[in-house]
Amino acid sequence: QDGLDESGLINSVDKLVRLAIDAKEGKVIGAGSILRGSSADSSPFLLWDQKFHKSVVLVLQDDDDVTIGVLLNHPTTRSHPLTLPNGQEVHVTVRYGGSYGLPFVTDQPVVFLHAKQELKDRDCGEPVGNSDPSHIWICSDQQAAGAISKGYANQHDFMAVQGFSIWNKEDENLLGDVLDGSFEVVSQKNSEQVWSILMMQEILSHESIDRNFQLSLDAWSVEGKKDNLSSRFVYESTVSVADLSDDASRFWIEAVLLGKIVSVRKYSAFE
Repeated sequence: QDGLDESGLINSVDKLVRLAIDAKEGKVIGAGSILRGSSADSSPFLLWDQKFHKSVVLVLQDDDDVTIGVLLNHPTTRSHPLTLPNGQEVHVTVRYGGSYGLPFVTDQPVVFLHAKQELKDRDCGEPVGNSDPSHIWICSDQQAAGAISKGYANQHDFMAVQGFSIWNKEDENLLGDVLDGSFEVVSQKNSEQVWSILMMQEILSHESIDRNFQLSLDAWSVEGKKDNLSSRFVYESTVSVADLSDDASRFWIEAVLLGKIVSVRKYSAFE
């Protein structure tokens, strides 16, 4: 065909085959899907949007116009208070979900998520997406507070996320990002383990950042590594591109979420 050489045709066919294999394995993109950042040694997020490097994303909505998701692996320094009927107040760590919010709204909403079976049995919220069974449920802060007050759960059973990640299908297509390898779909059989690991993260602080970052990497690693290429190194250095990408992600967390760079300086470029 005009405008498509042999290599381009092979790449197009390869992407379609990969998409068909993922669909057969239950790896489809829709509300309830969990995605992770690329496992390629050369991260597509080294120089931009470092928040997506080895990230974990939950898709909340997918329609003809837009895909909306939330990042799950970035705890912040803030917590959201839940006031129980008896007046007691408990706090849930707020996670950074993305750079988008509701327009003209000062107090941005906090999305509450859970994966506890007893809460599902008691209809605390509703499933995200139509997968059967749906692993992650979404609920309101009032529903979360009610469940805690009745003893069905505690604040550590919930994940609170503020901010959204949005892919407008006219400009940025998440499916295209999956096909080009920028994101990978996490299989349903691994999603529960990914969730369990992320739930061990704590509110972000100087004391917790090391453990939080390692737990984020552990959750991302559950799906395994798909890029078997040998490691690449930064020009005229012994620093691998993969390590540099990890460090760039860590610096993003420190600068944006913690508010201060605290890592030991490893590269003269950061001096």
